[in-house]
Parts: sequence; structure tokens; C-alpha cells
Amino acid sequence: MGEIEKIKYSYQQIHELVKQMAGKITKEYGKIDIIISIATGGWIPARILRTFLPHSDELPLPLYSIGIVNYDSRDKLLSEAIIVQELPAKLNLANRNVLLIDEVADSGGTFVKAVEYLQTKNPAKLYTAVLHLKEQSTFKPDIVGEFAKDNWIVYPWDVK
Repeated sequence: MGEIEKIKYSYQQIHELVKQMAGKITKEYGKIDIIISIATGGWIPARILRTFLPHSDELPLPLYSIGIVNYDSRDKLLSEAIIVQELPAKLNLANRNVLLIDEVADSGGTFVKAVEYLQTKNPAKLYTAVLHLKEQSTFKPDIVGEFAKDNWIVYPWDVK
């Protein structure tokens, strides 16, 4: 392994990356019925995806999020990811094509927890997407925007 590099992304770079991902998702998986982001990092990529994924002429794709914590307030990795915000109880995912998105798969723990949770909702298909995949991630999403090695990613929405 090399030295960890800090890589900063602009909104424009993220927008273009998500646009490319939307093309791959549409080509490989066809129609998506619902987008679910892993809060909080997946919110912005999910919203951008909604712009580029095909939808009906009448309504945009529905967006939902689930809150999962994988690190404590001091950025220490927890022994297991914790769901802190579930989907609305009335949301029916049965027989729907669901796309789960997050900004980065670092350890993979949040994706594992989210997929386990969503599978209990019986979607027809569950696809996963991530902007950046780290090499140490135990979870390998279906769609990857870029491979991040073990670099530290700085997203424009995280800059203080």
C-alpha cells in the first residue's frame, strides 16, 4: 500500500461522475422504481441520480433514505453498523426495482447493514451503487463511480 492521499472533489466533478453512473445503471439494469440513499453521504448523489435516471413523464423517481451509523462521533469505527433511521412503515418495496446509493464504501459495513435491512422489504431487485469504492471495503457494489484505493476523499459538502 502506498501513502494515503487526500483527494478533493468539486460539485461539478461529482455531478459528472453521477451522470456517468446513471448511464451505466440504465444500460445494465433498466428501470429503477425507487432510489434509497444511505444518509447522510448518499443524499446528494441520490438527488443527482434522480435527474439522470429515466422516469415517467408525470412524476420524478421517489427518493428515500435510511440512516446508518458506522462511526462514532470521534470517527472511530463501530463494531457493527447501526440503523438509526428506518424507511417509512407504509413504504412498499415489494416487486419494485430499488437502487441503494452512498458516497463511499470504506469498510463496507453500512452497505452490508442496508442491504440486509432492504432485503426484508422484498424488493423485486436491489441494486447498489457508490461514488467511490475503497480497496479495503468488504462490500462490492454493483455500480462503482471510481475506485479510490485507500485515499481520503473530501466531498464538497463536507468542506468546513
